[in-house]
Amino acid sequence: MDESSWEVKRLSTARHLRIRVYPDGRVVVTAPRFTPQLLINNFVAENGEWISQKRSTVLAKLNELTDSRSTLFFRGHEFQFRLTVNTIAREKVERTKTELIVHARNEDHQTVRTVLEKWYRVEAKKHFEERLPLLSDLVAKDLKNVTIRSQRTRWGSCSSRSTISLNWRLIMAPDFVSDYVIYHELAHLTNMNHSKKFWRLVEDYCPRYKEAEKWLKAHHDLLNF
Repeated sequence: MDESSWEVKRLSTARHLRIRVYPDGRVVVTAPRFTPQLLINNFVAENGEWISQKRSTVLAKLNELTDSRSTLFFRGHEFQFRLTVNTIAREKVERTKTELIVHARNEDHQTVRTVLEKWYRVEAKKHFEERLPLLSDLVAKDLKNVTIRSQRTRWGSCSSRSTISLNWRLIMAPDFVSDYVIYHELAHLTNMNHSKKFWRLVEDYCPRYKEAEKWLKAHHDLLNF
């Protein structure tokens, strides 16, 4: 495998060599800080077949957007996905009662994905910046900052400095589900853990939290959309 097609992260906390293929196709090798480069190269070469197979699977998943996807979620509603190609018109997403129409300059899945993600991010920022202050007021929490991010493994996060980050993909979920994630993070402003006391607080904020959790687990693949 060509060395330019993968990257190395040297960490003082790493104890072993590990290879990870990310949902966007990147190949990253994690290594203890002082591991010789030759040893890393040999490790990658030994696992070359596994890397190729894993990467092919990941890239096929990425291509699903233009190859086989027929519907898209927006705020819990399922819309028909339609792609129109125009090399002159402005790239955008148009939402009707039944469709999400992506206007792009070509059919390349990455081009289409970029147009769609940009639209989702704008919608997420608009919706959550309106919704979060309201919910924080309802539970008497002082929220200092809200950011829209692109985490690959979580829907939201909270810091001890009263800042909350929400995944833009959460705009695909029903409103009661995104509200649950917000309440979950607001509860962390009181309990920075997942103790019984924390979950009691979450239930006080959001009685439907177990139903929301089930939706998120069932649609976990949206994190890698």
